Amino acid sequence: MRIKVPAGFAVCYNKFEDIEPVKSKEDQYLENWGYFTEDILQIHKMELRKGSWIIPEKNKFILDLGWYPDSDADGSYHLVLVNEDWEVIRSKESRNRFVIRDTLEEWMDLIQRGGLFD
Repeated sequence: MRIKVPAGFAVCYNKFEDIEPVKSKEDQYLENWGYFTEDILQIHKMELRKGSWIIPEKNKFILDLGWYPDSDADGSYHLVLVNEDWEVIRSKESRNRFVIRDTLEEWMDLIQRGGLFD
């Protein structure tokens, strides 16, 4: 899936693909389950310190995307924005990958502009 990632973000894990889930003919799971698991995408906000980009240990923002229930045809994408203690700041659930992509881009823009808590 094509995502506009602004400067200052690190894509730490990505298997978010531009594909539809395909239901298995045999059970409730997906034939292409490998793209619809609890671990699809993780993006961290970085900080610039002394001319180098780092992922901070405190005051961090993490965007995490998964499919829940894992590999289930009736599941959906779950996107969360969390802090370093995994406390949820924002969340979005949708079966539509384009809604999730747009939400990701919107949240990164808000973080970048410092308008997340407006």
